[in-house]
Amino acid sequence: MANREEAAESWSVEFAAPRSAHMVSGSVDMSDIGPHEVVVRARRSVISPGTELAWYRGQSFAGTSPRRAFPLRPGYAMAGTVLRAGVATGLEADMTVLSYTPHSSVVRFDKANVVCVPIEGDLALAAVPFARLVQVGGISLLASAARPGDVVVVMGLGPVGNLVAQLAACSGFVVVGVEPSEQRRRIAADCGLRTLVSLDDAESAVERLGGARVVLECSGSPSALLLATALCARYGEILTVGAPWGAETSVHVNAVMAGVFEKFLAIRSGWEWQWPRYDDRTGRSVESCAQWVLRRLSDNSIVTAPLVTDTIGPDEMPEAYRRLDSHPDENLTFLVDWER
Repeated sequence: MANREEAAESWSVEFAAPRSAHMVSGSVDMSDIGPHEVVVRARRSVISPGTELAWYRGQSFAGTSPRRAFPLRPGYAMAGTVLRAGVATGLEADMTVLSYTPHSSVVRFDKANVVCVPIEGDLALAAVPFARLVQVGGISLLASAARPGDVVVVMGLGPVGNLVAQLAACSGFVVVGVEPSEQRRRIAADCGLRTLVSLDDAESAVERLGGARVVLECSGSPSALLLATALCARYGEILTVGAPWGAETSVHVNAVMAGVFEKFLAIRSGWEWQWPRYDDRTGRSVESCAQWVLRRLSDNSIVTAPLVTDTIGPDEMPEAYRRLDSHPDENLTFLVDWER
């Protein structure tokens, strides 16, 4: 049992059941830190309205059992300050880090199993947790066959889609954003994206460019996947960045396969964990992608402020999830300030 000096009070948001969020308190033991362990105090975190909202609703991948059991603690993008660090972590107390950890005021974890990247320079704390959301799609961009100058279509301009579209644009790709919501297209325009079209206008807009070399499908919608096969040029590639949280019985797999068969397309998983957490000597890792993204955020090639519906304190998180669930077009994401 840790004594008072070796423990820290921690607050976390918890989903007790579908659409039931509340704050819970606990204690984080800071004694006997192992060589790969880290204790981080939260400063900023960001709600991802894709995965986290699916957990909040109790959704599963279409046709499968639930991905997470209740109660669960959501979140995976946090900027914080190191309180304690093991000798093998390469970290020191008082360092600012990006950690792939839940929404908790203090968290202890094994760095060998959780990505944690030190922040250098003067990158604003408010931008740091967004690096995780950029990286979700960034790995798909790096893993694709596309090269600067190629046409890349991003389908779904929620935070993940918007951010990877910005990353592609600042990396020299010709980017087309496809989004049914007019409000989200306006936000994307505020982020500097130029070619933004509705579902109805997508085929004609992409056809004028000769078709897409790569489509990053960020919505998780089967109908979007079907449209992606129409947008791809011959020998094109579709990466499924968005998780398939819902089923659409109106979309038949044979219609998708027809486009794949006739145009020699490749459909690949866009799940970020296709790469190892840390460098395995191939130069391809989640960590290296996060570092690349952090550099783009640092030089203002990617902007995050237009994506933030509001900056809130931790106690406002349950209401934030309710707003994201009930009014998704009006609420894109929330930045949590743990220092309030």
